[in-house]
Amino acid sequence: MPVVQWAVQIGDTVEARDGELGTVSEIFDGPAQSLFLSTDSYMRVVDRGQPDLMIPFTEIVDISDVKRTIYLKRWLREINALGWTRDPRQSGMPAVPFFPKSAAAVKPDSNGSVPPRALVESGAWSPGAAAPRPEPGIPVPGQYMCTVCRFRKHSRQMLEENPDGLFPPAHHPDALWELEDLRS
Repeated sequence: MPVVQWAVQIGDTVEARDGELGTVSEIFDGPAQSLFLSTDSYMRVVDRGQPDLMIPFTEIVDISDVKRTIYLKRWLREINALGWTRDPRQSGMPAVPFFPKSAAAVKPDSNGSVPPRALVESGAWSPGAAAPRPEPGIPVPGQYMCTVCRFRKHSRQMLEENPDGLFPPAHHPDALWELEDLRS
């Protein structure tokens, strides 16, 4: 069990590091691991066209209370190796193969499928006709996320680190800072 007791609820969205998996439809305790160990808590995640996934709570990294989203520490490509399609309550059942959708098809980007603007050498956003943000380089107030590792940083932190008001350098090579929409 994780040190933090996660508040998983039916209907929460579940996301792997590179895409959405579905919604929580059931929360259950798996079988006891041994005489001395307690049971692990699991969530059943369902998505149309995919087999149900039985994901242990130990895979949870964070839960967004605002968006009701559960973030996992694994990638979509790891699901078959982890055997999440096998119900832990039925040990004799084989695991069903899981074929992940592409990350682009699973979740549209936050700026409404408008391609992100390129960065110029100074680290500022280049202006463009379809720019999703009204400014050419100054973060609007809000929470931003690295598009590679999903690390979150608030615009207030960015301005503290860069008093000139520009976006900080990318968190990873080929990464962008994506403004999160916390209204849903």
